[in-house]
Amino acid sequence: MRPVDRSGLRAPGLVIDLELEPRLAGDSEDEVIDTSGYETAWCLLRRQGLPVDSAFWDVSADGSVEREALREAVNAFICPPPPAPAPEAAPALELTVAICTRERPDSLRTALESLQRQTDQAFSTLVVDNAPATSATRDLVDGLASPSWRYEVEPAPGLSRARNTALAAVTTPLIAWLDDDETADHQWVARLKQGFAHRCRPDAVSGLMLPAELETEAQVRFEQYGGFNKGRGFATEILSLAAGTVRSPMYPLPNFGAGGNMAFRVRELRDAGGFDRCLGAGTSTHGGEETRAFALLLRNGGTILHWPAAVTWHYHRREMTELRDQFRGYSAGLSAFFASMLLTAPAATTRELVRVLPTAVAHARPGRGNRRIGGLPADFPKDLLRAGRRGFLQGAPAYLRERRRDRATEPPGNSG
Repeated sequence: MRPVDRSGLRAPGLVIDLELEPRLAGDSEDEVIDTSGYETAWCLLRRQGLPVDSAFWDVSADGSVEREALREAVNAFICPPPPAPAPEAAPALELTVAICTRERPDSLRTALESLQRQTDQAFSTLVVDNAPATSATRDLVDGLASPSWRYEVEPAPGLSRARNTALAAVTTPLIAWLDDDETADHQWVARLKQGFAHRCRPDAVSGLMLPAELETEAQVRFEQYGGFNKGRGFATEILSLAAGTVRSPMYPLPNFGAGGNMAFRVRELRDAGGFDRCLGAGTSTHGGEETRAFALLLRNGGTILHWPAAVTWHYHRREMTELRDQFRGYSAGLSAFFASMLLTAPAATTRELVRVLPTAVAHARPGRGNRRIGGLPADFPKDLLRAGRRGFLQGAPAYLRERRRDRATEPPGNSG
């Protein structure tokens, strides 16, 4: 077992959740971790239950690793930071967890079961079935449901439409989103509530989306690229224009937050207009809807809390063809987001784009300092990066087409 950096990850990889503090009596963790058949290990490092760092190991020569030996190795070779101050006890806040889904009952079941295991059960669950072709999702929710669970249908396809349906239906002051291909860490709800009780009184809280598995090359390549948290670490960050911690709402680098682990104060999100239905999965723009919601919140003077204490585990795409589509789609979503913001507020957006252009150019220069692709291994597939560049060029025209289609099909006065 030897430490490697992120670029040294190789498939198949083993995901390990490792507490670094001394074991407590009665701890049910496996003392020995089976690493046979794995090339590398991706470790989430916690202190007193709070994420503090990640570590990567070559375990190709090891059939097993003792958990205590791994703790000692991490503390000796990596020196992760000291324990973070423990958050305050979760306040009595009313929150709804929304899951937007379409014809994926198996992964949805896993997500819903993770909500049943939350340490804090004082929340509601809302499942929005987007353009369903079968009753599979309804049947699943009916079979698992408790009195605090609700089921809604959004008949028109598109993730933003489904998100807006959830936003319109929710009756609690807070709403959180979990994707149907994720599981929530057992304290996720409690940690989100702690985030909203933070001294900065945020309008939105964004947690960490971490890999649930790294079995295939595609899953490992996505983590080499930085995963969903690229550029954001394990330290709490208060994102605000007034505080100067965000350069511009038009420069989401690092990301303001990930759509699969984000929560908002409902009133502020509604005031910002919710989600642009011409953005996101289910449209030709493929993404960008959460970036726009965060950006408008910041532009309105709001605050986002990057809160690593709130963790979800995501099942990345398993095939390289799926990953290429993801790279293309995420880049298309970024340029579509720019187009959406330009059409929303042309003068203000143009000024902001001109202001951040020099920084964007500097961060895009070749080399490890490149904020988007710096630090990738030498063998990182070039076709993934080409797919991203193609997607960026396609996003803005795709957004304009979606706008025209939306105007042609929506009844007068219906917006979202």
